[in-house]
Amino acid sequence: MSDNELFENDAVELEVEEPQVIDEAVIEDRLTEQEPEPEPEPEPEPEKPVKKPRKKRQLSEEQKARLRENLKKGRETSLANRKRKAKLKEIEKAERISIDDEKIFQSLKKKMGAADLENENAKLREELLELRKEKKQREKAPPPPPEPEPEPEMEEVAPEPVKVVKKVMTAREKMRMLRGL
Repeated sequence: MSDNELFENDAVELEVEEPQVIDEAVIEDRLTEQEPEPEPEPEPEPEKPVKKPRKKRQLSEEQKARLRENLKKGRETSLANRKRKAKLKEIEKAERISIDDEKIFQSLKKKMGAADLENENAKLREELLELRKEKKQREKAPPPPPEPEPEPEMEEVAPEPVKVVKKVMTAREKMRMLRGL
């Protein structure tokens, strides 16, 4: 085989693109396409005519005094109305509570027989009377002087000799002990 044949078989064909020729007009078009178009400016809104401020009504001293009196009366009336409504709410609440208590009583009455309920009420009344009597007796009778407690006899026990061991205190321990004074 010859060298030429080897190289001819191994040769790879490469395709090369030819450079394009771009016209200047095309370049300008592309540049203008990339630039954002300026948004049209909004038209200024028509200015509203400026209104003249209203003149304040001039009040005489009599009118001012009359208005103050009316304001005072209105405040008193509203205070009275609020108090009246508060009283009504309080009364309604008391009525609701009494109705609820009555329901509870009726429920207990059904559960317990009438005789049982009467017996329980009688027992409670007797206890109440006894407690009142005891209280009256306590008030009438002066309290007895406290009885002196007998002192327990102490047996003499010889004290055991105590071994005294002195511990050497560090400066820190001495400072802690002095802080407590």
